[in-house]
Amino acid sequence: MKTAYKKQIVITGSTGLLGSYFYKKFKKKYKIFKYPHKIENIRKFDTWISNNKFQYLIHFAGISRGKTSILNKINFKSSINILKSLKKNNHIKYFLFISTSHVYNFSNKKLMENFKTKPINAYGLSKKKVEDFIIKNRKSFNFKIGIARIFNITGPKQRKGYFVSDMYSKMSKTNFIDNVNCFRDFIHLDDVLDSLDILISKNYEKIINISSGRKINLIEVCKILNSNYFHKKMKYGERGGQNLFGDNKLLKSLGKKKFINIKKIIKSFKK
Repeated sequence: MKTAYKKQIVITGSTGLLGSYFYKKFKKKYKIFKYPHKIENIRKFDTWISNNKFQYLIHFAGISRGKTSILNKINFKSSINILKSLKKNNHIKYFLFISTSHVYNFSNKKLMENFKTKPINAYGLSKKKVEDFIIKNRKSFNFKIGIARIFNITGPKQRKGYFVSDMYSKMSKTNFIDNVNCFRDFIHLDDVLDSLDILISKNYEKIINISSGRKINLIEVCKILNSNYFHKKMKYGERGGQNLFGDNKLLKSLGKKKFINIKKIIKSFKK
C-alpha cells in the first residue's frame, strides 16, 4: 500500500507556546522541521533552508514584550529578511505569518478583517509593519502568503505574559484586582491550532481573524479563575478599560465551526 504523502513544514519559534504545541499536535500528520537558530541571523537562515527541502513555512517566532527597537528588529526586520530569503527558493508553496489582534485599535464593535489597523502598542506595530510589507509586495513572491491575526490565547501550562497566567499569579497574592472591567476575546490553544491547520490545507491567502467570536468581561474571566483555583473573597475595581474582540465569520466559513468555551479554557490552564 502506498504511503500517504506528508506535507513538509518548517516552523520558526518551535520553543514558544504555539510552535511547540503545533509540533506536538501535528508531528504525525506532517513532516515538521524545527528551525534551530535565532531568526535574526539571516545568513544562518539562508544556509539552513538551502540544505532542507520543504513546501510550507509557519512563522511563529517573535516576541510580544520589550523595547521598541528589539521588537522592530525581531518581529519586523527578521520577518522581512526571511521572506526575501524564501523568495530565492523555488520549492516553497506557502508562507503563513502569525500576526496578532493588537494590530487593531480598541473598539466596542466586533473587529472584522477589513477594519482599519491602528496598533495599540509597539508589539502590534511591529506585526502590522510585516503585514503592510506582505500586502504591498504580495505579487512579487512566487509562493502564497497568509496572515493569521490571533486573539487572546489560553492553553495548558501557559507561561507568564498572557492574561490568564498573569492573573493567576496576581490572584495568588492579592484579593483585589483592578483595571479589568473591559471585554476581550479568548480562544483555546487547540482551536487556534485547528484553525491554522485549515489555513495550511487551503493555502489560504487572505487576512483572517483567529478568534472565538465571543466577547467576555475580564472580571468574569477572573471570577472563573478564582472559582477553579482559589475560592477567595475577591474584589474587582469598577474602573472601565477599552475593548478588543473579534469577528470570526470568515474563519467559520472555512469550516471551523465549534470553539471551546471560556469555562473549559480556564479549566485547561493548569493541566
